[in-house]
Amino acid sequence: MDLLDGFARLGTEAWLAVADKQTDHPRVVPVHAKAAPSLGARARRRAVEARRRIDRGLGLEDLAHWSTRDLFELTGAPPDLVLCNNLHGGYFDLAELPRLSRRVPVVLRLADSWMFTGHCAVPPGCARWERGCGSCPDLAAPPAVRHDLTALNWRRKRHILAGARLHVATPSRWLADRARRSLLAPAIASSRVVPNGIDVATFRPGSRGAARAALDLDPEAAVLAFVSNLGAANPHKDFATLRRMLERLAGRATRRPVELVVAGAAAPEETCARGVRIRHLPYIDSDERLADLYRAADLYVHAAPAEAFCLAAAEALACGTPVVAAAAGGLAEVVDHGRTGLVVAPGDAAGAAAGVEALLEDHDRRARMGALAVETARARFGRDRAVNDMHAWCTELVGGHAGDAVEPGTHPSRSRVAA
Repeated sequence: MDLLDGFARLGTEAWLAVADKQTDHPRVVPVHAKAAPSLGARARRRAVEARRRIDRGLGLEDLAHWSTRDLFELTGAPPDLVLCNNLHGGYFDLAELPRLSRRVPVVLRLADSWMFTGHCAVPPGCARWERGCGSCPDLAAPPAVRHDLTALNWRRKRHILAGARLHVATPSRWLADRARRSLLAPAIASSRVVPNGIDVATFRPGSRGAARAALDLDPEAAVLAFVSNLGAANPHKDFATLRRMLERLAGRATRRPVELVVAGAAAPEETCARGVRIRHLPYIDSDERLADLYRAADLYVHAAPAEAFCLAAAEALACGTPVVAAAAGGLAEVVDHGRTGLVVAPGDAAGAAAGVEALLEDHDRRARMGALAVETARARFGRDRAVNDMHAWCTELVGGHAGDAVEPGTHPSRSRVAA
């Protein structure tokens, strides 16, 4: 939605095609909107839906969707460029990518590794995606499959993408490197690293006392924050490492109680060690309330072993809250180790605990890190910069001179983008 509205502000006519329209935004359209009511079209739809049911039952990925071929007819005149976001949401036919990319530039904006795996979006600790999946260690990892046909899924994607010419955008150099080592590599015509953008007008420093009062938090406690969809139950975030970290903090010399506030899914409060508790909050859909949580915390903590970017860490930094992470991947490009936070190896609960304790004991160092965090987040992760950079690149591609310098904010007068 930020890209949709941002491109419009920059003078480019843009539309967002979605599986299920849930707003009244005039430029958001369902992908099924232009399905012709003819007998032939209805028969094609029934045949594709039957194939999808069979594929899912066998363990194949859900790649076939009857309406993708109508994408160019959704908004009247065909677009000058197609910007693909998350394509594993059950609405897009990957087999259409070669055809689309022969007609117009197609930008593939990666947020995870799904485009080059046998089914999963996040394959931490598993390198099968580099040489060919199979004997999958976790069929339940989202998007889940019923049976292990991951080797066939991987080969099918490789076959489809071999005929495509894609311009790949990633939020981190780490994910870009993975894409270049994957089955996607032959299809990459060009690539850019465009970090995800955040609303720095909302995620900004503020009163810690007021934020704690708003969230009913102990004003004297050492407060840590962690944010994730599904909270502690998110299978990709390694919350077990955070639990072990908390247990090691039980004997801290300062004697202040430690409270980890987890936002993402409601659950009963936990006491995991003497003087250390975990408070679980439901998913927070208000950016203002989420910013209060970051401001209320002394530190933000994270432990995902394979993070493509980590938007929550960037938001925390923008609020002036340093980050301590036992993590890997793109998060190491968000947090400047030793300047805006501390990053240790994935799964290193002892290292994370030592980092948390060191920063909790050193108020001045924590304050310096917080100030640098705000400066860094505003310079690197502002939403306007992310939109402008993506728009400038799309402008280059539409103009047929990819790689030439174009000032952010410039645009061709007649560009149309379907996202």
